[in-house]
Amino acid sequence: MDDIILTTFTDPMMGLSYECEPVYASLKERYTGRIAFRYVMAGLVRDVSDFMTPEELAMPEKEGLAAYNRRLALIYKSEEPMGGLPMNMDGFHLFDTEHRSSYPLDIAFKAAQLCEPDKAEPFLLRLRRATLLEGRQTTLKTELVAVAQESGIDAARFRQHLEDGSAEEAFLDDRRLTRSLGIRRLPSCLIQLGGDTVLVNGMIGIKGFESAIGSLLSKQGGRA
Repeated sequence: MDDIILTTFTDPMMGLSYECEPVYASLKERYTGRIAFRYVMAGLVRDVSDFMTPEELAMPEKEGLAAYNRRLALIYKSEEPMGGLPMNMDGFHLFDTEHRSSYPLDIAFKAAQLCEPDKAEPFLLRLRRATLLEGRQTTLKTELVAVAQESGIDAARFRQHLEDGSAEEAFLDDRRLTRSLGIRRLPSCLIQLGGDTVLVNGMIGIKGFESAIGSLLSKQGGRA
């Protein structure tokens, strides 16, 4: 029975969460049958202008966004050694003049969760790869629907949740939870065991996670 719950506050576009996947795989093996993973969509990019430099903002909009995409690609590549998972940044163009936010990716995860909860985590992993490995512009609805289909989710039901406001409302609930916990750094992870919790940064590595979980198990008198 799962008694350790690891809740990750993230955004599907995050390279750091992508690079955490090998760590999570190790945790699943280390705590087989004892650990459950949950995901809260915190929404990283409300509007890309929040992250653009003054020089990028001073350019014509299309040129400024292209410059930001190029700079973001370099940031992603610098994160690649953290987990060892490859990223393909050739021609990376996640944002453009009509698609300036990462929120559509967060909402898509909630749509997948509403459609088929058991397929939501595979959808999230697939969405990360589509964004960071395959170079697809996953801010586009057509790409999000395609990823849902690739994850075995019914496209019509998925699209319905995207369009009727239910997935967006679920995303807003996730945002409210993130704010209520005072989380300002992504990815962050809330580890729960019984009534005890610890909040850690998502890049602490396997030894950091094992130490945090071990401290909770010790409080409960359990075996790490």
